[in-house]
Amino acid sequence: MTTAVLIHGFSGSPASWRRVEALLDAPSHALAVCGHGGESPPAISSGPAAFEAEVDRLAAVVRAEVPAPRLVVGYSLGGRLALGLMVRHPDLFLGAVLIGANPGIDGEDARVARRRDDERWAGLIEEEGLAVFDDEWSALPLFASQHDLDAGRLAKQRRTRLRHDPAALGAAMRALGLGAMPDYRRALRDVACRVELIVGGLDTKFESLARQMAETLPNATVHVIEGAGHNVPLEAPAELARLLNATLGKLDRDSRY
Repeated sequence: MTTAVLIHGFSGSPASWRRVEALLDAPSHALAVCGHGGESPPAISSGPAAFEAEVDRLAAVVRAEVPAPRLVVGYSLGGRLALGLMVRHPDLFLGAVLIGANPGIDGEDARVARRRDDERWAGLIEEEGLAVFDDEWSALPLFASQHDLDAGRLAKQRRTRLRHDPAALGAAMRALGLGAMPDYRRALRDVACRVELIVGGLDTKFESLARQMAETLPNATVHVIEGAGHNVPLEAPAELARLLNATLGKLDRDSRY
C-alpha cells in the first residue's frame, strides 16, 4: 500500500496534517521541516544550496523511515520542497501532490527583491517574536479566506506557530524562502511521474501558477477546490483527503500491473 509522505508549510508542523490524516485510507508519514521543531536549518544560511540541502535531508529521512511505495504531498513551502524532491530524487516517489506550490522565481532582480522580503520576515520573527509574526502573517491577503473559519481551528494554528523557536524559524525563512529556492520551472519537463496540482478556488495567483506548471509537466492535472483559499489542508481537509485517497488508490492499482 502506498504511503502518503506529508510536508507542511512555513510555520506549520506535522500536526498541521492531522485533520487530513484522519480521513486517509492509506498510511501516512508527516515530516518536520528544518527550523520547525526538528532538525536545525542547514549551515549554509541562504540561497539555492541551502534550499537543496534541506531537500536532500528530507530525502534521507524518507529513505530511512518510510517504506516504498510512496506519494509525496506538500503544501506551500512543503510543495516547493516536494518539487525539489521530485527533481533531485525522482526514484523516491510514485507520484506527487503539490498544494499551492510555486515552482520558483525567474530573474535575479526578482530573486533579490524576494530575498529582501524574506529577510524582513526573518528579522520580524527574531526581533518582535512569534506572536507579532503570527498577527502579521495571518493578515496577509493570501490568507484572507481563513477569517471565515471557526475560532477553534484558527486557535490551533496559532498555538502551532507560537511553539516554534524564533531563531530557528527565522533561519528557516532565510534558507527555505522563495528567494532562496532554485528556479525549478525548466526542470518540470523532466518530472516523469504523475503530479496532481491542488489549489483553492479563492487562491487565484496559485491557480494561475498551477495551470502554468501543468503546461510543462508531462503528466499533471489541476484540481480546484471551490470555496477554499491558499491553505487547503486547514480550510478544506475533507475535500483534500478525498482527492488524496483517489490518487493513492490509483497508484496502488497501477503498481499491481
